[in-house]
Amino acid sequence: MTENEVSEAKRLRRAARKVFDTQRELVQSDLAAASMGKRVVSRLVDDGRAIAEEATETAQRHKPIVAAGALALTGWFLRKPLMAFAASRLGPGTAQESDDDLAGEGEREAADATSAPVNSPAPEA
Repeated sequence: MTENEVSEAKRLRRAARKVFDTQRELVQSDLAAASMGKRVVSRLVDDGRAIAEEATETAQRHKPIVAAGALALTGWFLRKPLMAFAASRLGPGTAQESDDDLAGEGEREAADATSAPVNSPAPEA
């Protein structure tokens, strides 16, 4: 290596070191400005806002689907009061039939077992 090449390499090294030191100082000042917890919270809040905006835009574009879903959920949560109302309007016989339709096999067997006579003789083995 010639003397010119060595001096050029030293100059490049000093310039690279200055760039590195400047970047390190920027990172240190940035880290000193906000703690890691604050950074996480601000990131979560920003991401949450972006997701909420996207969800709002999607709901605006697909209003009939959102309305149908909301109606289905409302019907599901209010199914028992709605069925009771329908039974009161249609008559008492309809309420018994709808209750029988809703009862599962396990519930029917449990009802049969509790309605068995108490003093019946035990079967002989």
